[in-house]
Amino acid sequence: MKNKNAALLYKTTDQLKNPDPQDAKSILVKCFDELLHSIKVFQENIMPNSDNFRKKSSSFSRALTLIYTLQSSIDFEKDLPIAKNLFQIYEYTRVALIAEFRTCKLGKSTVAVGALAEIRDTWKQLG
Repeated sequence: MKNKNAALLYKTTDQLKNPDPQDAKSILVKCFDELLHSIKVFQENIMPNSDNFRKKSSSFSRALTLIYTLQSSIDFEKDLPIAKNLFQIYEYTRVALIAEFRTCKLGKSTVAVGALAEIRDTWKQLG
């Protein structure tokens, strides 16, 4: 009897519900906010020293994770040209951050931030 109740409870909690489109947009905007913040912290700590090395590394790692999250949320079946463009912007940002992490010099990520901010603002207006 106890196992049957546990199985029923598991079955009901295992079902995924369709998210509200407004919630999905707000989550996407939040991802962009976090990504832009992480890139900013990374850029501010681009020259590592004993005081900021952890900040540089953790903001870099967080930014890459958020980029991957955004890349994996792209719906290539809905609008292929827009999906490709978004993927390219995210990939450009990822490659720029990796290069800057190695060289400790700011470069293409400043351009990427502008494009990401525009995308974020567009999503915010749609929401």
